[in-house]
Amino acid sequence: MFDELVRRLSDRKYVLIGEKHDNAIHHHHQSQLIDALTKSDQRHRAVVWEMFTRDQQGLLDQSWQEVPISELGQALEWEERGWPSWHDYAPIAEIAKTHDLAMVAGNLPDDLLRPIIAEGTAALPATLATKLSLPAMPDEIMERFRVEMAESHCNALPKSMLGGFSTVQFARDASLARAMTDIANTADHDGAFLIAGAMHVRHTTAVPWHISRFEPGLDANDIAVVSLIEADDPSDNPPKPQDYAERFGNRDDVDFMWFTNDMVRKDPCIDLTVGQ
Repeated sequence: MFDELVRRLSDRKYVLIGEKHDNAIHHHHQSQLIDALTKSDQRHRAVVWEMFTRDQQGLLDQSWQEVPISELGQALEWEERGWPSWHDYAPIAEIAKTHDLAMVAGNLPDDLLRPIIAEGTAALPATLATKLSLPAMPDEIMERFRVEMAESHCNALPKSMLGGFSTVQFARDASLARAMTDIANTADHDGAFLIAGAMHVRHTTAVPWHISRFEPGLDANDIAVVSLIEADDPSDNPPKPQDYAERFGNRDDVDFMWFTNDMVRKDPCIDLTVGQ
């Protein structure tokens, strides 16, 4: 089935691979897929990361040349910034280095997040605002984001903050999409992978929506979404694939689902405060 997945993804310009951040097997599969596609088709895709921010690109470029992959996370303060172990993600970087694929920092700088929550997109620096050219957020996207922001923060956020958090999500997705389209249309690359959380790769609300905005003439088949999904525990009435797809908000948000085991996790809502 893996070979069939690679065949169906072959020659897609943009391949977005969604993950659960703390599931190491997801990062193994991401590296496996990048390796197989790079070997099997003619595209030279860059690797765009949610986990690196735009203001880290210079340091990433320098460290990429000078630092062993095993130490790259430490050089860019990976775990200090709240991400799971760099050891789990390192295979993706190893594959990128093996195939001479650019490593691209796609996310918004951390120091912009609070200003955007408070002031909206007016907080974006002028150059970045022009690059992202954010439109008014469609009502259906805002509605979904507000629900998801509330649920992902254990319903601890005041309702007055949900709009600001939704704007951050919208702007982050635009930043990742812009990073992908910028690098994919250079002399050295003709496509891009995205390594990001599963909610960032949804067709109807997230990065693909913005890619289509930045490249309006792009063929729909040039964007492919692969989501790594933790399967539910076995039961007498297991969910169908479309049931999993609908958990993203719309069954059309995902093109390919790659099921894995889940992990034992503590309840993230225990001891959570709004400040976190």
